[in-house]
Amino acid sequence: MTRDEFIRMDTDVLVVGGGVAGSMAAIPALEAGLKVVICEKGKVLDHCGSIGCGVDHYLTVMDSGPEWDTPEFLIKHVPELTDHIVDMAVASKVIHEMPRVFRKIEALGVDFKDRKTGDYYRLRSFGLPGTYHINFDGTDFKKHIGERVRKGKATVLMRTMVVQLLERDNRIYGAVAFNFRSGEWYAIRAKTVVLAAGDVNRLSKNASGMAFDSWHFPYNTGDAQAMGYRAGAVLANMESVEATLTPKGFSTQGLNALVSLGAYFVNKSGERFMFRYDKKGENARRAVLADAVINEYLLGNGPVYLDCRHLSQEMLDRMEYTLQVDRYTLPAFYKQKGVNFREELVEISVSELSIRRSGVYFRGSGLAVDTHGETSVTGLYAAGDCATVSGGIAGAAVLGHIAGEGLVHRVRGSGALPDIDAAALEPVRAESMRCLGRDGDFGWRALEDATRETVTDYVGVRRSDKGLRLALQTLHALAKREPELKADDLHGLMRVHEAKNIRLNAELMATASLARTETRTGSAHWRLDYPEPDEQHWRKFVLLSRGADGPQVDTLSTTHAIADAFARNKSAAAA
Repeated sequence: MTRDEFIRMDTDVLVVGGGVAGSMAAIPALEAGLKVVICEKGKVLDHCGSIGCGVDHYLTVMDSGPEWDTPEFLIKHVPELTDHIVDMAVASKVIHEMPRVFRKIEALGVDFKDRKTGDYYRLRSFGLPGTYHINFDGTDFKKHIGERVRKGKATVLMRTMVVQLLERDNRIYGAVAFNFRSGEWYAIRAKTVVLAAGDVNRLSKNASGMAFDSWHFPYNTGDAQAMGYRAGAVLANMESVEATLTPKGFSTQGLNALVSLGAYFVNKSGERFMFRYDKKGENARRAVLADAVINEYLLGNGPVYLDCRHLSQEMLDRMEYTLQVDRYTLPAFYKQKGVNFREELVEISVSELSIRRSGVYFRGSGLAVDTHGETSVTGLYAAGDCATVSGGIAGAAVLGHIAGEGLVHRVRGSGALPDIDAAALEPVRAESMRCLGRDGDFGWRALEDATRETVTDYVGVRRSDKGLRLALQTLHALAKREPELKADDLHGLMRVHEAKNIRLNAELMATASLARTETRTGSAHWRLDYPEPDEQHWRKFVLLSRGADGPQVDTLSTTHAIADAFARNKSAAAA
């Protein structure tokens, strides 16, 4: 075989992304005896994805006895937690499945129990009505899940990026991918495809000025959302962005540990101000916390600081240990800055934006899915932070597992796959390969920098009609320059595809933001020209799909499940 030929593969299931959601989708398929191929951009399956190096919190209902620890109790609070913009059918399915999936992950070897007490260390945070977060040492969380996938004999293609889905008559039948180390190209036929490539990062500027210093995994660049959109899938909630609070100059995870273990936030006057914004204070939803800090700066009350000085030594010890599970370099950062968070205030800032889940649980931004994890395109599934129902690592695990079980039935009821048309393959590779060796200075960094500048200056956390239209104008102009993109090598070619996906997701975000003429969930979507929630007209999803001239915008009342709308379309197409 020459390097100019495609490597042809046939499989029952193709999983795009080997993180928690993708791996958990693969497990039920493997248990059912299906053939599974996983394409992952990372180097090692056991340590890829958002929590490849570890995680310190896991959100779950456990059905341990108290009323608050039941799916029914949590489900009652979901509309309020999400400001009523949520697909309750899918959210309810995820919450009901939480205890079962939690026990399954424990059976894979993940130890959720506190090593000192031998019991679960559960905490309350982010506006939730119970102590649903388990604080634990999840350093090996992903390793155990990865081991199960490998033992199931999945075919895992590492350093491999999927660049285009193969779709015919609103049905997915495979994808095109390339290995950015060897240069090999793959044409993979699949009865089902699961998109599990995470959220959209590297989207706006941050305090450090370094794009890859992002709060969440910088290699999650909206690949799933972009591919799904191009294949005709419906997306929802793309106007809702998320930010968090981080030490100034270092975007990092850890806010959950800080607030659940008792940290305070104070302004330049030493005032503990969070209760002015929410009755739950520091235990409010992430979106409220970020918006409160933004507002304090706008009011001239900055800098804003993290205050842990009131905490006991036992709690400070736990906090220090927990923080380095998510980001093992954080203690070194504090040490190099000469900061001792035990004894002094630590200045904080607001992180860059991501298109993820808008600072709330159970409402995601991305591909709309039904109660089986399937999108509006037959045979195409989505799970994790690229889907419309999300909930951190637990949400990824549970919806991934739901999708894995759902696709088993789809595979068993599917017929023969169509042949891959060679004429559909070659243009995909040819367009990519033209980037290699192209003259000019317009590379992936230039496109990304321009996109981040546009999102920061014209979209951001305070939006207006004028700014959003300027953003779209600029993003459209950048799209016209994409044929000029150059790459120095195969790794650079992968970055070119990421940059194009980031730009497209920014366009989708700005389009949906322009459509939603209200403010909803604070800084997740704040319109300066429409500064209040409009409950009468905007308890609706903003839906996006590929139109003839760009994104097509539709709306749907939240009294309906999004899945019902595209289920009807599937039935009509089948008829």
